[in-house]
Amino acid sequence: MNVIAIHYAPGGGEALAGPLAEALDKTPYEVRARLSDPEGGPAVVARLETDARRFLVRGFELGGQGITATSRRGDTAEIAYRDLDLFLRGTRIDERTELKTTEQRKFSMGRALLTQGLMMTKTVRKTDKVTSLEREEFFHLYADGRPPLVFRSGALDYRSFGPALQPSVQANFTHLVEQVRQAFPEVPYNERLANRQSRARILGPGLTDKHLDVAISLLARVLRVRS
Repeated sequence: MNVIAIHYAPGGGEALAGPLAEALDKTPYEVRARLSDPEGGPAVVARLETDARRFLVRGFELGGQGITATSRRGDTAEIAYRDLDLFLRGTRIDERTELKTTEQRKFSMGRALLTQGLMMTKTVRKTDKVTSLEREEFFHLYADGRPPLVFRSGALDYRSFGPALQPSVQANFTHLVEQVRQAFPEVPYNERLANRQSRARILGPGLTDKHLDVAISLLARVLRVRS
C-alpha cells in the first residue's frame, strides 16, 4: 500500500487543516482529526491511487447514456456519463535494463602458433547492458464514490468496435479516445500526463516515470476538486 504522509510541527496541525481538506476533498473535521497529535507529525493523510483500488478494463461498450466496462477478472461496472467528473489521459513509459551476452569468433595469433595453424580463432564473449523503453497510452475515468475505470491501450479488447475495428492497437486506442470524448464532451479532459515534460514537472527532480501513480493521484485530486 502506498500513502501520502505529512510531517508537521507540534501544535501546527490546526493551521494545515483547511488547505489540506480542500486539496484532499475532505471536510476540515476529517483532516483535523488526523493532525490533532499535540506532539506533531508525521501523519498519513491519504492513500495513493494504485491498481489495487482501480477497475482495470478489458472490454467495454459505449451506450447512449453510459459506459459498461468488463474487468480482466470478469467483473462488470456501469457508469452513467452524467456521473463522470474527470477524463485523465496519459502515457506510461517503462524502462527496462537487461544484460545481453554476445559471442563471436576472432582470429588469435597466439592460438594459431601454439596449434601450428590447426586452430586459428577463439571465442570472445561480450556482455553489455541493454536498455529498452516500453510505451503504453492510458486514460482514467473518474466518478464520485467509484473506483476509477482504467483503460490501457495494450490490455483492451476492441472487438466491440465491430466494423470500425482498426488494424493496430494504436489506431484502436486513438479511435476509442475520440469516441469517449464525443460521448460526454462536457466532462473535464486533461492530457498533461501524456507529455513527458509535463510528467517530469509534476513528479519533480526526485521521482521518475516509475512513480507515475504519484502524479496520477495528485493531478486527479486537484482537477476533481476544481471541477
